Amino acid sequence: MSKQTNILQILPATGWVAVYDESGEESAASLVCFALVETLDNGNRQQEVRPMHANGKRIAFADEAANFLRVEELAEFTGDEEDDEEEEAEDEVDA
Repeated sequence: MSKQTNILQILPATGWVAVYDESGEESAASLVCFALVETLDNGNRQQEVRPMHANGKRIAFADEAANFLRVEELAEFTGDEEDDEEEEAEDEVDA
């Protein structure tokens, strides 16, 4: 018997991004929505929430990409970069 996956509900993902590994650097892409998904595999039901992003003219599960790392709030992702830049600037001043 094969796996069957059904989307039960979608929820907006405003302000959330999928974070990907791009040759050792992290990049982010806006999410379109979160999907409550139910998978039926050999009679076993499993439900989970999965992130979805725009992939050209289609919407796809972000977590299926080989370089997918995590889901994060955009403010946290951009905040991490700003913190790193501030630390680097402080290090240069101290040197």
